[in-house]
Amino acid sequence: MAFYRESISQHGKAAFYACILGDLKDAASSCGWALGLHGSLTSDMDLMAMPWTEDAKPVNEMIQSLSDCFTESPFKEHHIIPHFDKPNGRVVYTMSIWSDYYLDINIIQNKQ
Repeated sequence: MAFYRESISQHGKAAFYACILGDLKDAASSCGWALGLHGSLTSDMDLMAMPWTEDAKPVNEMIQSLSDCFTESPFKEHHIIPHFDKPNGRVVYTMSIWSDYYLDINIIQNKQ
């Protein structure tokens, strides 16, 4: 399959999500967590989060650290939708950050 410049289209949401990824990774890392990106970025930003250090902070502190990335206008009205359970012990938090822009944060927890 060949790629040509004219076949590449810009998707605004994907560009926005790409711009904030570094800040989110830094916020998670400061709590001892690692973030991985998955999905197409067309409707939301799907993140995988897993504790990365021996002294990783609790899930709620890491989620709050991510939330703190969105304290400036127009993000002041962002909110976290309570988590829900998924297969294999995964837990998902959805964070509405602005209009129809969302983060789906998939937590892979310790089995302790």
